[in-house]
Amino acid sequence: MKTLKSKYILTLMVLFYSCLCFAQFNTLTPTVSKKSENPKVSDKSNLEEPLNQKKDKKSWKRVLNITTKSDLKNEAEASTKWLTSQIDSLKTLIKEYSSVKERRRNEFEKLKDSLMLQAQNRVEETKKASKKQNFFTTYDFVDEPAASFSKIVMPVKNKITITSSYGTRTHPIFGTKKTHNGIDLKASYENVYSVMDGIVTATGWDSKGGGNFIKVKHFNRFETSYLHLSEIYYRAGEIVKAGFVIGKSGNTGNSTGPHLHFSVKEFGQSINPSHFLNDLIKVNNLIANHYEH
Repeated sequence: MKTLKSKYILTLMVLFYSCLCFAQFNTLTPTVSKKSENPKVSDKSNLEEPLNQKKDKKSWKRVLNITTKSDLKNEAEASTKWLTSQIDSLKTLIKEYSSVKERRRNEFEKLKDSLMLQAQNRVEETKKASKKQNFFTTYDFVDEPAASFSKIVMPVKNKITITSSYGTRTHPIFGTKKTHNGIDLKASYENVYSVMDGIVTATGWDSKGGGNFIKVKHFNRFETSYLHLSEIYYRAGEIVKAGFVIGKSGNTGNSTGPHLHFSVKEFGQSINPSHFLNDLIKVNNLIANHYEH
């Protein structure tokens, strides 16, 4: 009996204490902090913290000049865009230049065509004018036979001055009397002319004292000789005309000073060169007077 009572007492005590504990737990009110009262704000702060950390990381990257893959990618995209824009501008410039060049070429072709047309018109006009003017038939002149005389020239250009005449004389060097087969003309290193048309028969050095010489034959009748020359301009066999410069006077051979020794042969016989030159002058004057009247 005692044991039953004690069991009942224990159970009642346990129930009593359990009731007391349950009532105490119900009366307790949870203390919520201000932060917990507004969960949204706490969430935002929690979100802002990693963003700020990211910003801080970026700022540190800028300070330390650390380039990331994203930065390189952005720079590559920017440079690609810039190059594309430059290429597009160059293409437009090339198109504009080609169009201007083509326009200028077309203008040049038009100008050339117009000039060609004007030239053709002028040629046609001149042809029409010439046809109108050539109403009468024209004829060529009748060829008349040429005069049977040759031009005559003196052996030197200046006035003929004889310093030693033709014939017997006292030699100025040897002092002996000797036949002078020509005449000495005053000529100090001057041009020497062929007196008539002819052919050169001989040139060279005269071993008898004449020095450098040249001989010209005229019409198979006369032969003129020019001695003591300083220069000779023709060779044997060459044709010369009256007035051709065949040499230059000088002081070669047996000579006391620069002059021209001029001699003439007719059919191989020596004649007086003064008479020969005077006859040439007479013929020349007669021809001149005849053609003047």
